Amino acid sequence: MKTITLSIIICLLLACKSYKDRGEVLPGFDVLLPDSVTRINTSEIKTGAPIALLYFSPDCEHCQNETEAILQHIDRLRDVRFYFITNDPFDRLKIFGQHYRLDKYSNILLGRDEQFFLLRYLKGGFPPCLVLYDKDKRKSKTFQGETPIDTIISSIHQLL
Repeated sequence: MKTITLSIIICLLLACKSYKDRGEVLPGFDVLLPDSVTRINTSEIKTGAPIALLYFSPDCEHCQNETEAILQHIDRLRDVRFYFITNDPFDRLKIFGQHYRLDKYSNILLGRDEQFFLLRYLKGGFPPCLVLYDKDKRKSKTFQGETPIDTIISSIHQLL
């Protein structure tokens, strides 16, 4: 009887640890889309595919390089939902989106975090900052600064 009780306790403890190690759930915050009218809340993002939040600044050279790398390899990243999010003024966001023609990619959404939630969530992180979430919206990895595309692709493929 003691062995069974001890086994149950150990299993419960391991289950709790495993759940804790999965990472925090994607927080809910509002994002204003380029039409300047539509808002989405990230809590409405459905599960089922990896999510990549890219905190960026349209004028940042490293952000531009990372965007170009992602777009050059978008065929290998088609199963990931990208959310390019900035706090910068709306006119620069629109120019960035038009320059990279982001609206032609069905798995990329561009938007503005008017409440600066993401900046606080990243604890003052600087752009580019890429946060990866698994298909259950649990944080997997965070990359601060320009990240080699091979690192991004391999990290994402571990989530598929």
